[in-house]
Amino acid sequence: MIDDRRSLHGETRRHRVGLVRRVLLGALGATAAGMVLAACAGPIGIMAGESVRPLDPAVPTLTVAVVAADDSTALASSLELFGVVQETDETGQLTVEWRPSEELVRIAASAPGFEPGSVDLAELPEGGMITLTLDPVILEGTVTAADGRPLPGAEVELGRIAARTDELGGFQISRAVAGDLRLSRPAWEPSVVSWDGNDLSVSLTMEPRMIRALRVAGDKAGSRATWAALLELADTTGVNAFVVDTKSEDGTIYHDTEVALAHEIGAVQSHYDLAKIIQDMDDHGLYKITRIVTFQDDFLGKARPAIAARDVTTGEPWRNNKGIRWLDPTDRGSWDYPLALAEEACRGGFDEIQFDYVRFPSDGDISTLDFDELTTNNYYSEESQKIRIDTITAFLTEAHSRLHPMGCAVAADIFAITLESRSDEGIGQSPRALSNAIDVLSPMVYSYTYGPGWGGWENPNEHATELVTRALDAGMPKLEGFGIYRPWIQRAFIEAEEILAIQQVAEDRDMGWMLWSANTSFRETHLPPPERE
Repeated sequence: MIDDRRSLHGETRRHRVGLVRRVLLGALGATAAGMVLAACAGPIGIMAGESVRPLDPAVPTLTVAVVAADDSTALASSLELFGVVQETDETGQLTVEWRPSEELVRIAASAPGFEPGSVDLAELPEGGMITLTLDPVILEGTVTAADGRPLPGAEVELGRIAARTDELGGFQISRAVAGDLRLSRPAWEPSVVSWDGNDLSVSLTMEPRMIRALRVAGDKAGSRATWAALLELADTTGVNAFVVDTKSEDGTIYHDTEVALAHEIGAVQSHYDLAKIIQDMDDHGLYKITRIVTFQDDFLGKARPAIAARDVTTGEPWRNNKGIRWLDPTDRGSWDYPLALAEEACRGGFDEIQFDYVRFPSDGDISTLDFDELTTNNYYSEESQKIRIDTITAFLTEAHSRLHPMGCAVAADIFAITLESRSDEGIGQSPRALSNAIDVLSPMVYSYTYGPGWGGWENPNEHATELVTRALDAGMPKLEGFGIYRPWIQRAFIEAEEILAIQQVAEDRDMGWMLWSANTSFRETHLPPPERE
């Protein structure tokens, strides 16, 4: 019994100890659990991801876009807003914080080449965006000769913007920014005029190039010795240009042309390398002119009789006193060949294309001549004269329309008598008409070609300087358009002193000159010194 009681007593003690332990552990557990719940549980009604504090209201913003009025493209510009100047991004936009104000909020924009613009806002516009449209700065002007004649076809550059003058010499440049205006036009001196950006209407003038040229026959250009001597002569005198033959009086072509027809009709006799003589003239700082005989062409007249002037007595192509055939200027099929040669010469590097024999025939029995649009039955009637003038003017207008955009000036050799005559002298050349069609009119003022009694002189060649002065002065009022005179003057049959005097007559009238020699023979005594400007 004793053992059993002890056993019971022992169990009782263990039971009590265990109970205490369970009570203590339960209390501790409840406390820990309460702590965990307190740590994990938030305020009542707060969901995961929400802030304990409410967010501030969104800050209002304003986006300003700047565009061009002329084409609606985005403009990189400067914006002044709330007293701060900032730049738009590449899309022409800027976003800023909107600041409410009791006063109007002014937004001012500016961009190079555009008039400044601004807008006043009383409140933030719906959608938070506004567009400012800027008008371009437009510079207008005219380009004229010193005597006030308008110069069409002149290029005016301002920075990267270029414009070309119209028939009245007017031009317009949009998005103009202050800088240098660069003027250029074939046969005229390039110039630079500073523009300050303030006056939006300008009047500009140009001066013709002062050309002092020597005539170089095609075969002479192909002679190494003669060519070298001519270049040296240019280096040591006031000469600044050569006139090199491309096509001769009988139709011979002096270089290996790419115009296939020239080879087909057997007209090519390659004397010089075109690229080489162009490079040589460039190296010596020379203005480069080529001479192309136009409607007198024995090769083409023989090979293509359908486009040749006809002899009514034989039905064959008409021939002049030297037996050379002529093309029919009234047949436009005769135009293609000389124009193709001219375009090739321009692409090859010449600065100016000079058409010679660009007229109707004169040296032969013209009573037997017959053309597609003209007969000799009433050759000297006003109607026939109009046909001739219109024909030659139309050909040169076509040449100008092709060559001027290529950068070449267009010139024509004309009979000097037309400067003083009231008619076209039967050849279709009118200085008035041609001055509206081409850049340079080159009267061949050779005193030895004038007959006794001209100007009251028994021998006009003894009065060469006076004769040239009279002819040029008589021709000046006939320049109605943009064309200028640059005369051919003679080297033969007068002394060196008179050659220099005639050159001065031309230069005094801002004309320049070209010295003709049939065999390309010149001496330093025929030419001005290099310092003469």
